[in-house]
Amino acid sequence: MVTLAIAKQTLEDMLRRKILLVLLIIAVGMIALGPSVGFLSPRESSAVLRSLGLAVILLAGLLITILSGIQVIPTEIERRTIYTVLSKPVQRYEFVLGKFLGGIFTVFVMIAAMGLVFLLVLAWQEKRFDPEMLKGVVLTFFQMTLLGALAIFFSTFATPVVNFFLSFGLFIVGNLSSVTDSLISNKNPATRIMASAVHYIIPNFGNFNLQNKLIHPSVEISNANVFIVQNIVYAVIYSAVLLLLAILVFDKREV
Repeated sequence: MVTLAIAKQTLEDMLRRKILLVLLIIAVGMIALGPSVGFLSPRESSAVLRSLGLAVILLAGLLITILSGIQVIPTEIERRTIYTVLSKPVQRYEFVLGKFLGGIFTVFVMIAAMGLVFLLVLAWQEKRFDPEMLKGVVLTFFQMTLLGALAIFFSTFATPVVNFFLSFGLFIVGNLSSVTDSLISNKNPATRIMASAVHYIIPNFGNFNLQNKLIHPSVEISNANVFIVQNIVYAVIYSAVLLLLAILVFDKREV
């Protein structure tokens, strides 16, 4: 109950942040204006809308997740409100989990809003509902869940500015998982070791990107549902490990 109370308070605080609301409004506006590309054929316009919609949700979700994750704990320390919270019967692990859940609830609300607009606009343009695109939105949310856990972990010992570049940088590197995977079989031992370390330690954010396969149905996955479930399980387990590390670090930190 304590964890949920902290999460609820964090969600309310985040939803009051103007920068997050501005990002949401801009993203929704870009998605809604997707069908206005009138010089393309209906098929090309649909492909553009699919690509634009998923890309906008990913980019906006990325910024919202990082801006939420890097601030939730440092802000409490800076305002000294953390002393009031921890002076009550609140364990440090409850505080960390509450902050994480509050940030993820915020991301969920934002991605759900963008996803709903995207699916409605796409259904209006194509005159049908495509459940495959919903899978892309769901995977984006779990990708952001993993990124949020990473940002929370860094927030237990790094400043918001350092955390921003760490989280953003690892997100970029993690999206190159296909590259690092191919380098594992390189003949150079040093390259293999470095590629293996990067591939298996840094979260493989690239595994969640199904945009090309969803936009171009000719590119098929052997079993899309199994692939999606595997990525969701991966995100949940990796996030749990990061949260455990965050709790251990924060438990030993003097605030």
